[in-house]
Amino acid sequence: MVHLFPPGARLLLANGYLATVPLGFQMVVVPLYLARAGLDPAFIGLLFTVSGLVTSALVAVSGMLADRFGRSRFLIAGTALPIPSYLILALTTDPAWLVVAAALGGVGLANGAAGALTVASFDALLAERTAESRRTRVFASAQALWNLALATGAAFAGVPLLLAPAGATPLGAYRPAFLVAVVIATLATLLVLPVRDLHGRDRERPVHLLPRSSVRPIATYSLAIGLLGFGLGVAVQLMPLWLNLRFGSTEADLAPWYSLSQFISIASVAVVPWLDRAFGAHRSVLGMQLMSGTMLALIVIAPVFTVATSLFVVRSLLTNLSWPFQQSLLMGAVEPRERASAAGIGFAVWGLANAVGPAVAGVLLATGVLALPVLAGAVAYAGAGVVFGVGFGRIRRVPSADAPASLPG
Repeated sequence: MVHLFPPGARLLLANGYLATVPLGFQMVVVPLYLARAGLDPAFIGLLFTVSGLVTSALVAVSGMLADRFGRSRFLIAGTALPIPSYLILALTTDPAWLVVAAALGGVGLANGAAGALTVASFDALLAERTAESRRTRVFASAQALWNLALATGAAFAGVPLLLAPAGATPLGAYRPAFLVAVVIATLATLLVLPVRDLHGRDRERPVHLLPRSSVRPIATYSLAIGLLGFGLGVAVQLMPLWLNLRFGSTEADLAPWYSLSQFISIASVAVVPWLDRAFGAHRSVLGMQLMSGTMLALIVIAPVFTVATSLFVVRSLLTNLSWPFQQSLLMGAVEPRERASAAGIGFAVWGLANAVGPAVAGVLLATGVLALPVLAGAVAYAGAGVVFGVGFGRIRRVPSADAPASLPG
């Protein structure tokens, strides 16, 4: 385990775990919580769209500015930003305030402005603390901790209703849980305060605001990650609501399955290095995303809840296994001083595509059309796999000049 987590990366990995736990809880709870508050599925989908649009609008600029002015500052600010969002969810279901919460972060995996500030900086900070020979393994460890955090949060999705005093409304039962999320986000912020940039020497800073040396890998990554973002938005983010409409499932029904899907994905720590040796990164992504799309398509014809959620668990495992490869492919193909910019641009495209998906899905669900959003997601996942497999199979990796993994902080 010590070998998997270089000393310079441990605070980052711990921060990523704590900051993600509330998201695991809310990816199950928020769609159903808001539906119980009387909000229309189309408006619920709009909230996820707002989150994705804010992310896509800010993340590319955030990455480029982080390369120039300090990645750790952006990571600290982004970790703290969901705190007011969780407070809004705890205190009100007023639609206007919910839009503000979605914009700040804490609603949807895009995570609004918070996601924009953290995503590019986190990957770049982790990459510069890890030797190239161990980068895919460390990104796999980061992915496993992310899955563990989502599993931890999802496992508690049904607990507030079970522990609520007699006569308490579902809305009142869940509000204390959002206050717990405030505490967790605060701890995550404090944990990352000691992190400092290693990428601060003038000779390593980018000469231009826009990256110019890594156009091809950035364009390839952006197209592929955009397809994944749309697939996630249109088929996955409102899946709790989809399963509720199709099978009548509740948070208590969904929590074990969502938690299981993330716990199983922790296997990426062991499986990813083997896949890397056996097939290579780009071929592994191709195979797993094609299979992910197949699992989504099969959910549409699943006859019962158990079959549908089992297919969802397999899809989650395959998708989560692919993320370390995708991150490592990008970090290895771009110039080191353009890494945050590259990740930011890619995530901007992901956020924009992700924002479109829930709006489309929400309208279709509100009108009773259940099959189309899931099938659209299946096609998007398969297309992303093809772009990753073919595109990065033709792009050479940039020799690494990173600091050794033993550097502190």
